[in-house]
Amino acid sequence: MHLKDTTTGDIMKALEKLLHETGGGASGLALNLVALTTEDEREEVEKASSFAAQEHPYRLILAIPRDVDAAEPRIDAEVTVGDRLGSAEAIILRLDGPAAAHLTSIVLPMLAPDVPVVTWWLLDPVRYGLEHELRSFADRRITYSARAADPVQSLFRRAESYAAGDTDICWTRISLWRSLIASAFDGVTQSVDSITIKADDGDPSAQLMAAWLHTRLGVAPDVVDTEVERNSEHLPAIASVAFTMSGGETMEVERQADGTTVLRQAGLPKRRQTLQGRTLGQLLAEELRHIDPDTAYRKVLDTFQEQYAGSRA
Repeated sequence: MHLKDTTTGDIMKALEKLLHETGGGASGLALNLVALTTEDEREEVEKASSFAAQEHPYRLILAIPRDVDAAEPRIDAEVTVGDRLGSAEAIILRLDGPAAAHLTSIVLPMLAPDVPVVTWWLLDPVRYGLEHELRSFADRRITYSARAADPVQSLFRRAESYAAGDTDICWTRISLWRSLIASAFDGVTQSVDSITIKADDGDPSAQLMAAWLHTRLGVAPDVVDTEVERNSEHLPAIASVAFTMSGGETMEVERQADGTTVLRQAGLPKRRQTLQGRTLGQLLAEELRHIDPDTAYRKVLDTFQEQYAGSRA
């Protein structure tokens, strides 16, 4: 259902009408997902949201700032239930002028009651003056620093302004790497003397990997800037992580261009598995499984912030 130059009240009446016709309702929703995007990214965000909605039924409110310099506020909306967005209830807002600057007052009446609110954005909200707006009403906030013009600097800004409930897709991208490395240390009794990460040092995921290993093992890794061939932008730009133990033994996890990942460990046969890039929808779905603040991410982000600030001093 398309609504031109409309109001919040009319949008909610349209949603209620569609829910009545389809027999749906907010009682079955797990959360509200408020996403900020551009028209160019809309299709990608819709596709990711549709995938994640299979696991987490939610009300999606997709806000697209349009002519932000317009003198008069205007809201055009599309309201759907199911359809191309799967099991999600969806309100797509295109906002002009002052309407774009007052996102909170527009979105709050649209939220399904008594379920958490997650905000998600791929673009830099500072460009639209909306960072505070997106933070003010959310239980969780999901960013994607790798999409910024300066990804590592963007992650550093996230660290400086961290609030409980913040997370970043760049952290989610390394969950498979972290699981593989943690399992490799099962049964290892020696301490680690040194760690070398071969990675693109401009990749926030590589920086978070270094900070995670530092917090877990008490050793600051040496990140060797390396050109990494990837078959998906959602893969971390990490080629290998190598450890030297206190007794001189070594262990290395190396990912090849085709996704084959090899674990080499002294005294043991090579172990192989495949690490391929997941889709944005899969990464979003993983993040939405955790509504409580991610304390592990907070600790790692603090370590990254300290290291990054020290490197610039």
